Amino acid sequence: MELDWSTFLLEIVNFLILIWILKHFLYRPVRASIEARRERVAAALEQAEAARAEAEQARAGLEAQREALAQERGEARAGLERELAAERERRLTALAEELEREREKAQALAERERTETERRTQEAALALAGRFAGRLLGAIASPELEAQLIDLVIDQLPDLPEQRREDLATAVAHNDAAEVQVQSAYPVTEYRRQALADALRQAAGQDVACSFSLEPALIAGLSIDAGALLLGANLRDELRFFAEAGQ
Repeated sequence: MELDWSTFLLEIVNFLILIWILKHFLYRPVRASIEARRERVAAALEQAEAARAEAEQARAGLEAQREALAQERGEARAGLERELAAERERRLTALAEELEREREKAQALAERERTETERRTQEAALALAGRFAGRLLGAIASPELEAQLIDLVIDQLPDLPEQRREDLATAVAHNDAAEVQVQSAYPVTEYRRQALADALRQAAGQDVACSFSLEPALIAGLSIDAGALLLGANLRDELRFFAEAGQ
């Protein structure tokens, strides 16, 4: 087989023409299409990267929000626990104070009841003692005992304190009845009447007129009524003083 150089050259020329045609009419559009596609891919990648970055930023924001929300919940829970603890402490304190007040009230009530019981017991005891003393003194009361009480009054009148002596003088001076009323449980002898009048005159510093009468309720002793001044040395008044002193 012989090589036909003319044919070979024509083939080469045809190939070169084909290459030129492909380069001008096919390669450039394909290259432009590939470049456009590459640019689209690059833009898509860039958009995807931007979207990824945006998504990452959004995720970071959401994570920050979640952490902030968790922190707020923790702070709210801690605040609520503090409020509950404070309220519990306040209520426990109020309950303790109320219990203390109730205890004090109960203690005060018990103390009042105890005091009242003691008072009633003392009053009953004093009343019983008064009745017993009254019966005892009534049993021992006699003209002789009264005479001793009258002698005691006669002996003590001159030794009255100065203020009592002035009160007696004033009472005698302003006595509308012009007489000192002397009551006794038993009749008083003339001797003791005179001695009592002399003792009153000496104590008052002026003449004293005495009017005598009987009062069995005195049990034994005297009751001297000078108007504004009342002197007593009798068992009734002593019993009364005994009963009042115990109240």
